[in-house]
Amino acid sequence: MHDSLIPRPDTLQVGWGWFQILLTLTFTIHVLLMNAMVGGAVVTLLGGLRRSGPPLLAARDIAGRVPTLIALAVNAGVAPLLFMQVLYGHLFYSSSIVMASWWFSLIPLLIIGYYAAYGTALKFDRPIRRPLTVVTLLILLFIAFLWVNNNTMTLDPSRWAAWFTAPGGVTLNLGEPTLWPRYLHMIFGAIAVGALFVALIQDNRAREGDTEAAEARDWAMRLFTHGTLAVMAVGIWWLMVLREDVMKLFMGGSIAASVALLLGIATGVYALICGFLRKMRLTVALTVVTVLVMVIVREFVRTGMLAGQYHPSELEVVPAISPLILFLGVFAVGIVCVVYMLKLAARAGQEG
Repeated sequence: MHDSLIPRPDTLQVGWGWFQILLTLTFTIHVLLMNAMVGGAVVTLLGGLRRSGPPLLAARDIAGRVPTLIALAVNAGVAPLLFMQVLYGHLFYSSSIVMASWWFSLIPLLIIGYYAAYGTALKFDRPIRRPLTVVTLLILLFIAFLWVNNNTMTLDPSRWAAWFTAPGGVTLNLGEPTLWPRYLHMIFGAIAVGALFVALIQDNRAREGDTEAAEARDWAMRLFTHGTLAVMAVGIWWLMVLREDVMKLFMGGSIAASVALLLGIATGVYALICGFLRKMRLTVALTVVTVLVMVIVREFVRTGMLAGQYHPSELEVVPAISPLILFLGVFAVGIVCVVYMLKLAARAGQEG
């Protein structure tokens, strides 16, 4: 029955591989910013519980950056969402309809969380910072939970039939075995990468002789290493509860999938070791590579879950190369503008 629920996808102007590459690259950027956002909120909460000391210093510093990170993460999420819509839109939006009531709550929740983050930054030295930080973090965690629900339901059209028994759009994918490990893998990963972002900021100050910043960096690095260990543990759980045919892809069933997973594990373990050794720059580089590889692993999971039902290579191509050329040109100019804008913002912060 569920095959009849899958809508007919649109045609493409160029081969699907172009959109897959763009989806992977832009989603990696979004994940890094999202991790810095969520992890920054966690650091703000944990460090803000202290009355003094390096953790409080790190919390005060990152609290002022969380609103900017929210804005950057949201805007950086537009591109991968559009590319995903091109390749998997007929699946994603069908799933969104099944949980529409929850899905429509994303925007108002995000607005509330955004204002709460600004309140934390502006009122950090007042007691209200703690409840405001809790509001921001809970909203971000709940939004992530809804995203995982939608993404997992996208991969299993058989669950869309729940609409016929609950047509109000209130269905969540709570019966999906991979839901919780996938969610926790994302959250612990965000804590780890966010803490590393905080540590990098403090390391830059420590290199200028700020001893308190050095202590704040070491505290954030401990949060990174503990978060990374949690990611690895939950990652094993996620792998073990994958559908058997998908799990076997990473156990030699697919050379590409198996190599990607092994590479992700290797770079992740190396990043963890460098984190323990406080090799900051190398840890950051390895973490970025690990995130990119794990995004690729995620794509193997997606195509594996949809095997036999749909693959982007099946999309009809009606050649029209000019829109892609125009997009790539605008995209390149946009990247340059964003980098320049961030440099100006950093310079203004230093002058302030």
